Amino acid sequence: MKNFDEHTITQAVLARNAETDDARLHEIMAGLIQHLHDFARETQLTEEEWDKGIQFLTAVGQICSPLRQEFILHSDTLGLSTLVTAQNNRKPEGCTEATVFGPFHVPNAPHFDLGADISEGLPGTPWFVRTHVRDIHGKPVARPTVEVWQADDAGFYDVQKPELGEATFQGRAVLQADA
Repeated sequence: MKNFDEHTITQAVLARNAETDDARLHEIMAGLIQHLHDFARETQLTEEEWDKGIQFLTAVGQICSPLRQEFILHSDTLGLSTLVTAQNNRKPEGCTEATVFGPFHVPNAPHFDLGADISEGLPGTPWFVRTHVRDIHGKPVARPTVEVWQADDAGFYDVQKPELGEATFQGRAVLQADA
């Protein structure tokens, strides 16, 4: 077995992963390895500190489930979700910035007519959403689709309540053009 030190381990790990078939996966993993190793060297990460990091990541993984996705929340708190969304959805100056959907968004939520009750009678305080969608010049956008989602009165989203069986507390509607 070859002896590695803090100066040779990075290249050894990169070489071990050089045969990855997926070119994009190879690029991403090589960047991650390089930056992660540079971070450990820059901060002089100790074994005790890294052990605490491993314990933290393990605990996060253990509380994740199909109804609770803690890694998405951590990605949000680190700002990584916003960074990835922003760099993949660049907008001109003055435009509303792109935003992350978050862990409770359901793609293709049910369609509702304007003014409908998306809670379908479940308990909670009703609220009303009124919006106008305009382009960067302030002109109305013709027939935009708007999606809304909200937690129930106990703070839970529909995806956290398997007994509901389908999307509730969220929906989409096509707006009429403003005059």
